[in-house]
Amino acid sequence: MVPNDEAMEELSRTADGMRRQPPFGAPYVFVLLVMDGADASAVHRIVRQETVVGRGAENHLAIEDDQVSKVHCKIRVEGPVCTLVDAGSRNGTRINGRRLAANVAQRLRHLDEVDIGSHRFLFLSGRSRAQKKNVA
Repeated sequence: MVPNDEAMEELSRTADGMRRQPPFGAPYVFVLLVMDGADASAVHRIVRQETVVGRGAENHLAIEDDQVSKVHCKIRVEGPVCTLVDAGSRNGTRINGRRLAANVAQRLRHLDEVDIGSHRFLFLSGRSRAQKKNVA
């Protein structure tokens, strides 16, 4: 059963009647799923316009791996588009086995495999089914 507009409006309100803010990127969702690495099967949702990936706790997504640079790469979100930029890392970043040039944005697509150091991630993206598409 698909909720009607009135039911969706009710779901978008908090208990005290305030309008609930949509999550970052709504209605789009971007996720990195760890396939190989120390945290195999961990899930990292991209929740910022720019997510810094690297070795050390000061990064948004910290990967403790000697093959990962202090600031290895950056993931950027602009509406429905998610891109990855290698930050000039020593060992490079790969998407689907292809090494990226430093400081050049590469668009991420659903089911892309991203290699950062000895870690392999699966990039997942999608659109919430609860949101209606604008038909022009």
